[in-house]
Amino acid sequence: MIDNRFLAGKRELSEDDLRPYLQPLGRSIDLSPIDERIEEIRADDDIKAQDSIIDAELAPTLHRTLDLTRNEAADAGLWHYLCVVRFPEFVHYRWDHVFNPESPGNMEEKFLKAGTDAYSNALHRIWWGAELTYEEGESGGVKHRDYSRTKKVLGFQELANDILDHDFARYTPVTHACGDLLCHDTLNDIKEDGTYDDPPSNSNIVSRTTTLLREELTVRRVETMEDDDIVETIEDLRDDVMRLEAGWS
Repeated sequence: MIDNRFLAGKRELSEDDLRPYLQPLGRSIDLSPIDERIEEIRADDDIKAQDSIIDAELAPTLHRTLDLTRNEAADAGLWHYLCVVRFPEFVHYRWDHVFNPESPGNMEEKFLKAGTDAYSNALHRIWWGAELTYEEGESGGVKHRDYSRTKKVLGFQELANDILDHDFARYTPVTHACGDLLCHDTLNDIKEDGTYDDPPSNSNIVSRTTTLLREELTVRRVETMEDDDIVETIEDLRDDVMRLEAGWS
């Protein structure tokens, strides 16, 4: 059913086409805020198609509108429906550059991956990026959530990919610390201070630091670490990478 014509945006699938495969969520959700936000993003001349800033700009609205439990969000069928039937134009707008008719797997996963994979499905990754990085407001209400960290993480594709693609992603203190310590703003401030001579690119810093962090957490139980210890560990690994002393072959 999901063939190259669909992946190329030349064929649509309706809810009726997928009805035999759909399972009810058990409650109705008004998706119009997502429609409206996508329209605003596409109308913004400063946002280009396929740019990672699209994820950052959509995330707060998507996460507030789809106010799901993590168990509900683990239902792959929900995300398949949203990407294949409800928002396929958005998936093409964001990810058409990865489509290769000779090897369509990269594009196919933007529609069909999900479940325990928080990295691949076009909307699932945005929702989880927000879920793992937002801060509750004082009221605890959906409208007062703070998504400033979310936008920094999802607007930096290397950081978003490296957080979402590692097992430690589901442990919020680690995700928050990575977002705060490895975002462009923090890395650029360190570089401007001139502490390190000729530091690596931000993308290389993030890639190597998160790889070292994953290795570190294979020998330490993250659940037993205090938040300050998590921050110190990531800072130490990041600074070693910026000094070109670790993570380099």
